[in-house]
Amino acid sequence: MTFCSPFDKELAATSPAAIFVRNTDGEWRLAPDLTRDGRNRVLDPPDRDPAHALFRDKETGFVSWFYVTATALLRDHPRGEPRFYPTEAEAGAALDAIGRPPLLPAWPEEVQQPE
Repeated sequence: MTFCSPFDKELAATSPAAIFVRNTDGEWRLAPDLTRDGRNRVLDPPDRDPAHALFRDKETGFVSWFYVTATALLRDHPRGEPRFYPTEAEAGAALDAIGRPPLLPAWPEEVQQPE
């Protein structure tokens, strides 16, 4: 994974639960507002279980790609449905399978949560 800065890389490796987004160059950076939203919903500090997440907005169907250091930040989210992937390559392939723009009325079988 490529990060925007050494600081973002350090946070991904050592921080409490956090959410990262990709910039236009494909580099990951901390998303403080998204992280704060997740931590406000998950009051107990969640365990670290890093994963890549494709997150489908329930209202629009738009699918966003996040990197999370704790899946609890997106699991059971009131506005969307996440699918978690252990690697960047797997998440990227699943997103590519959706097409452009990445819009889904519901998760199709080929993009279901990996076991």
